[in-house]
Amino acid sequence: MTEVIGVRFKKVGKIYYFDPNGMQLPLGEKVIVETARGVECGEVAIENRMVDDDFVVNH
Repeated sequence: MTEVIGVRFKKVGKIYYFDPNGMQLPLGEKVIVETARGVECGEVAIENRMVDDDFVVNH
């Protein structure tokens, strides 16, 4: 199992999942994450949760 958070970059945008690096991040918290497009600012849309390793894709 892997811990992830869901981050949204636009108010009604798609949710992307990231490793929270051991931090407990509340809903609505502003976060800085590294994406394929570089470093971006987003908002936590889904709090910390565990997902099966089969659902994790590393880029």
